[in-house]
Amino acid sequence: MDQIKLKPSPGHVKSPLLQMIPLSHYVPDELHIMLRIWDRLWDLVLQELKTQNRFNDLARAKIFAEMRRISISFNFWQEQGTQNWSYTSLMGEDKEKVLKNFNFRVVFAEERAFLINQLWRNFYELYNNMKSQKINPSHFADQAKQWLDLFLTPFQGEPNTITFKIGLYRPKDVTPYMHVLVHHLPKFMEQHQKFGLSAFSCAPVEKKNYDVVSAFF
Repeated sequence: MDQIKLKPSPGHVKSPLLQMIPLSHYVPDELHIMLRIWDRLWDLVLQELKTQNRFNDLARAKIFAEMRRISISFNFWQEQGTQNWSYTSLMGEDKEKVLKNFNFRVVFAEERAFLINQLWRNFYELYNNMKSQKINPSHFADQAKQWLDLFLTPFQGEPNTITFKIGLYRPKDVTPYMHVLVHHLPKFMEQHQKFGLSAFSCAPVEKKNYDVVSAFF
């Protein structure tokens, strides 16, 4: 802590807020890593449709139909008095279903959809592995790095030419949760391998919150 305060190492902008807690005692919550990275991936999909002027009634209808195919209650609606569109906020279990089953060919060309589907399926595998006590942390670290490399797949060649190869996303699209997934989570998995990260999960609290909301609102 004192060393960080005097000379912050790369990645540290300020000293920790709760200085009485050693950094080794902070444990990332696997559920919220999944939830927040899912949110980013979904936002990027919608942003791409909007950038291409394809976020229209047809695209929204296709997304709605695909969600229904995988048994998820999902809707878009336009906010009153604005041009903005909102959509159903999904809980963890439904987000897992989307990671595992949603086929992006309903809104993207085959080559593009293949990359996005692969990115989502690989993240679903990572999420399952981060909860497992049996997974080797070093193997997980390699998997996470490969997933980030896939996320950052660059565009190659000139657009509208035979040699052009489509990529995925840019370094500025990477979020702090992705940084934790790749650079910190394997260390915590190794440190707490006896119990597994699931022992520190907030999933039961989230499930209770979901049940309360469903029952009273």
